[in-house]
Order: sequence, then C-alpha cells, then structure tokens
Amino acid sequence: MGSTPSSPHTSPRGRNLRILCAALLVGLLVGAASLFGPLEFAMKTIRNKLHGEPASGQIVVVAIDDPSLAEFGSWPWPRARLGDIALRLHDANARNIHLDFDLSAPGAAADDARLEAALVKTRGHVTLPARLSVDMVSGGSVDNRPIARFAGSARIVNTNLWVHRDSKIWTHPYSLDVGGRPMPSLASVLSDVSGQAGARFPIDYSIDVRTVPVISARDVLSGRWNAAAVRGKDIVVAQTSSNAEHYYAPGYALVPGAFFQVLAAETLRSGRPIALGWLPPMLLAAAFAAAFLMVRQRTVARGILAIACGLFLVGPVFLDSLHIFLEVMPALTVLGIVAGVRAYSNARQAYQARGNTNPVSGLPNLNALRQQGESMKGTIIAARIQNFAEITTALPQEYEKELVEQIASRFSFGAIGSPIYQADEGIFIWIAPVQREEALIEQLNGLHALFRSPVVVSAQLVDLSVTFGVDNDGSRPLMQRVASALVAADDAAKEGQRWATFDPATLEDAEWKLSLLGRLDQAIERGEIWVAYQPKIDLASNRVIGAEALARWKHPEKGEIFPSQFIVAAERSGRIENLTAYILDNAVATAARINRAGRPFSIAVNLSVRLLDNPGLIGMVERALARHGLAPHLLTLEVTETTAMASENESFANLERLSALGIELSIDDYGTGLSTLEYLKKIPANEIKIDRSFIGMLDKSQGDRIMVHSTIQLAHSLGRKVVAEGVENGATLAELRRMQCDFVQGYHTGRPMSVAALLAQLLPDAVHSAA
Repeated sequence: MGSTPSSPHTSPRGRNLRILCAALLVGLLVGAASLFGPLEFAMKTIRNKLHGEPASGQIVVVAIDDPSLAEFGSWPWPRARLGDIALRLHDANARNIHLDFDLSAPGAAADDARLEAALVKTRGHVTLPARLSVDMVSGGSVDNRPIARFAGSARIVNTNLWVHRDSKIWTHPYSLDVGGRPMPSLASVLSDVSGQAGARFPIDYSIDVRTVPVISARDVLSGRWNAAAVRGKDIVVAQTSSNAEHYYAPGYALVPGAFFQVLAAETLRSGRPIALGWLPPMLLAAAFAAAFLMVRQRTVARGILAIACGLFLVGPVFLDSLHIFLEVMPALTVLGIVAGVRAYSNARQAYQARGNTNPVSGLPNLNALRQQGESMKGTIIAARIQNFAEITTALPQEYEKELVEQIASRFSFGAIGSPIYQADEGIFIWIAPVQREEALIEQLNGLHALFRSPVVVSAQLVDLSVTFGVDNDGSRPLMQRVASALVAADDAAKEGQRWATFDPATLEDAEWKLSLLGRLDQAIERGEIWVAYQPKIDLASNRVIGAEALARWKHPEKGEIFPSQFIVAAERSGRIENLTAYILDNAVATAARINRAGRPFSIAVNLSVRLLDNPGLIGMVERALARHGLAPHLLTLEVTETTAMASENESFANLERLSALGIELSIDDYGTGLSTLEYLKKIPANEIKIDRSFIGMLDKSQGDRIMVHSTIQLAHSLGRKVVAEGVENGATLAELRRMQCDFVQGYHTGRPMSVAALLAQLLPDAVHSAA
C-alpha cells in the first residue's frame, strides 16, 4: 500500500490520526443514522441464507387465510366461530392456544357468550393479545386489551411488533411496561424465556419462515385436518389473508405479522440471543485501521486489511450461528475510508512517479528536474542524439530501453554522479559542478569521443550522432537555462560543432520544443485538443455519409499547432495511444449522436503504425464503441499504406481481429508505398484511399489520371470501395465521378469543421449535396 506522502507542515503520524478520526466520525454517523441500512439488510440476508435452518415445528399457525374467508365468509368472523376453533384445538390436546384478534370492544352478545364459554373451558391454555397504540390526537399510549369478560378467562400477552425506520422488523421485545406492570410478549410466553421490560432481542431470520407449520382454519372448522399435528404444540390462530398486516422479512417478500411473533419465539427457543450492535465492531475496525495506517510495508498493510475485511465479512456468519448478532456496516465504512484514502494517496504517488520518469527508460524526466527547483546550481549540459528519431523508428520498440540505457551509461562518465534526465526526442540533461572552461571543454570532447564508437543493440551496431549545449548563467530560472542549453546543442549541430554555448535569442523556441509532448498531455486534459470533421461524400447519392476525424491543437498562446508537429512527435515518443484514444472517443461519440438522430453516418479515425501491434488496441476500440453505443460497421480505421504493407505477426493479427469485429478498415495514402496485388488481397481492408498527391494533379496529369482510374478498377474488382482525398475543384470532382469513384473528400466538397458546425449542417437539413 505504501505510505502517504507528507507535506512540510504535517507529520505522517498526525495525518494518519486525522484520517482515523474522520473515518470514525463517518462510522458513528453511519451507525447512528443507519445510513447504509439497505446494505446491512442485504448482508444479513446473505448470512441468514448461509446458515439457514428450519423452524422447530413446535409452534403451529392456524391461518385464517383467503380460502378460509372464501368458504366461511369475509372478515371479521363471529366470535363464536373463534371460540369454536379454540375448542377444537383444545380437544386435540394443543399445549397453548393464542387467539391473535382484537377483543378490546364488545361484540354480538350471543357470540361473546360462546367465546367466553370456550375460554372458560380451555382456561389456562389460551392467551389473548394486548397492544399499545399511540393516540394521534393526544400523543399518549392506548392500552388495547381484551374486555373484562374475556380477560378473566385467559392470559394476556403483548403482541406489539417493533417496526424500524427502514420498515423492517429487526428486533422484538421480551415484555412491555403496561400500566406500571410488565406484560410479557407472545414470543416470551411461547418460548418460556423472559427478559427485562422494554429490552429487545434480535430476531434470527436464518430460521426459514416457510418451514413454520401452517394449518388452514377452513380445515379445522370443516374437520378436514389431522388433529395429531397440534398435539402438545403451541398454536397461534391469526389472520394471514391478503388484507391482513404484512411486513418485509429479510430474504423473503411480505410476511403476515403473526409469523414475526412465531419467528421471535423460535429465536428464543434456540437460546437467548446477544445483540452487540454496531459500536463494538466499529471500535475493533478502528484498531485494525490504526494498524493499517501505521504500517509502512505494502504487503503487511494489505494483509492487515485483508484480515480485517475477512473478519467483518465472514466472522458474523459464525457468530450468527452462536446467536450473537452484530452490525458491520459502520466497521466496514471505517475500513473502507482509511483504505480508500491510502489507495488514493498511493495512486497519487504512483501518478507522480510516472509523471517524473520516462515511460520507456525509467530515467527521471524534465518534470523531475523541474521539481528540484532553483536549488539546483551548476552548469546545465544538454546532449541531443541527433539521429535518435531515425534509430528508434528503425528499431523494434522493445529495444528502445536498451538503447537509452547504453546512451545514459556513456553520459555518466561526464555527469560525475549527477542524475541524468531524459527529455523527448533524444535529449539528455544533467547539471555539472561549476568548473573552469578548459576542464568543461575537455570533458565534452571526451564524451564526444566515446560516441564515435557505435553502441550494440539487439546484436546490431548503431552509430550515434551527439552534440552538446552548455548554459553557465546561474542567474536565470532553471528551466530557462535547460531550454537555452538545448538551443545551444541544436546550434552546434547546425554548425557542425561538437558543442556550443547558449544564445539567448532562440530561448523561446527551444523551450517550446523541449516541452512539446508534456504540453500535449496537458492540452488533452484542458480541452485544447479538438476534433475536426471533414465530410465524406457518396458520389452516387451526393450525400454526406460520414466524415474523417482529424486531430487539431489550438494553443492559447501559440495558436494553431500543425498536426505534423505534435502527431509525429507523439508517435516517436510512444505517446500516440493517449491522443488516439481521445480522438477515437470523441469521434465515436459524435457518430453515435448523429445516428441516434436518425441520420446514417460513419466515422473514420487514423490509426498510427505505433499502435498497430499494441495488445491493448482491440480493447480500446471495443470500449469506445460500447461506451457510446455505435455499431462497429460505422467505424472505419485508416492505416497508412506503408503501415499496412509492413503488417506482420501481431500487427496483421490485430487487423484481422478488428475486421472480425465488423469494423471497416481503410488503406490510407494509397499509391505512396510499394503496393502489390498480393498485399491488397491479404490486408483485410474494405476500402482504398488514394493519396491526395495523385488527386491534386488529376486535371493536369495524364499519368495521374491513368493511375487513379486503374486503381479504382482494381479496387472494385477486389470488392473494395475507393475514397479520393484532396478534391479541390469541380473539374477533379467531375473526373472522379466519370471514373466511378465511390467517395470523395476535400475542400471543394467540405472543409474540416467543428462538431457544432457538422451537427448544424447534418441534422437540420438531413441532406447535403456535393457541389
């Protein structure tokens, strides 16, 4: 997990203490306010399922259900009928009988007399309910107990259900204080387990409510029942029909209220439960969290976190089986907060580390040098490998690290222990101690002599051309001095010298070149990079059927940056993936939006040679399509002819995978490479895009007309479409139409435009004709 970075004013111990206190405060809030009640409910439900058990079978529900009401009439029934049920159960030798009905007011005299007679006959074996209710006017409690003629012949028990704020019944009282005297709950009487008045115990929902024996009152009244099923057992006679009171039980749907009385009694029959609540687990979690924050080693910290999470996720399952119940969401909240804060801190550290190192070589970069601040004093030396781009382009990408390591190893002889910082495009910088000019010149000449010998990379001899730039002016800011040293190195190369000193006149351009790629990453984040869309015209219908997405950069100070500047630099430095992902995501989003508006529209995105053999390419494309809901056939990926011609092994396999996904492939800049019919057949492309250098001369060059016409015929014979790019005038468009070219692009048919302009053109009019 690593440690949290400290600021100059905050010790790690103080910071960790604040994190722990904040986590505890949130945990207290979660526990006191039951903020994560649904999650706690879900976790308890899962635990109940893991160690579920059947009911004891000693408590039987005689249900006044919908079939009973259908046969014997709607509710309420005559009290004489309730007495009849009690007598039948008594005659069948039931142990105790509870009639769960409101008898707090007199009924028909004859019916009350018959029920009273039944209660007298079953004296000592019948309990009747009493409930406390709240008077909505006075706010006081009302004792709804049976009238005296019934209460004198039966035992009175409390049947209140404790409904929590989440509309669920988690706990049940042992007894309630009624009129200054404790009245036991039905669950307490049925289980013969008593407790302090007002005290509540958790209901064990691992007892499967579906296993509680149920007999329909209809069968009891009609004699269609097995009387032996109630012999020696406790009976709860209650209404369970669809219009009775129902509540949610964990793991089940709505359950009639009487079953909660039964489950509470079954809980007590299994042993007196212990409710620890949420505070003890949360305090234990705080101890784990403190240990987690104090430990510096990642492996140990992860182990502590894993043990704590396992304890609070698995431990309650074991405790539930022992009738010990607790709530773990506040504890998990504490652990989650400290783990999240530390994970964020580690991620920030990792991000900073990545931002301070070159992704290929691992050497510190200019960001790392910049963070050293003005404390770095000495002579700035910038070395540029003049042919670095050519070498890295020719070498397989996996050997670039080996190349840089050998370069840095040679520079280390002159750096004399100073760190070597690697910038983009073969730039290496270090800060040498201030020394006499003669000694510095001798040092640079010695380094230049070292580079006369080629380096060996992947068994190949590689010649390196290096020049040095020097800045000795310690009065200016550090990064300005770095930029000036780079300018001097470039000046040395132009003059054919080994080294040169700083010329202030070119400082601004040097700083821009030095930070171009770093600025590119920031430009993507700040929205300076935008996507221009050049319409693609179908010559058969004269309609805009798609567009090519083009990367554009509008710098707030330098204005428009040519794509050739930043795209080539991004490719050479291995940073093209981030730029491509950004352009792809925006382009796919735009195409999806237009298609959702009912306008068929495809989008084309250029694919760099650097990405073609990237294992993550397929996933990047699939995620973009899935994120915006665009059909694969509406996306065209353009690869240059040179790229396609060189596609072997993983590169060619990726082309095949993209084609298999239904994505269209286009060979871009066709005609500028060394195409063969074999390659055209092999590459799984759907279209060929003729390079603008041939289209631009179509109305002037007979040779270009022959080449373009033959290419169109060849492509059609292979079942592929043809796109002509660079259509600048009506004559060229007419000639392409005569040659039966499929699609065209160019300033004559549509200039690159912003997404707003594209949407304004397409969606209101729905039809756009080529000129």
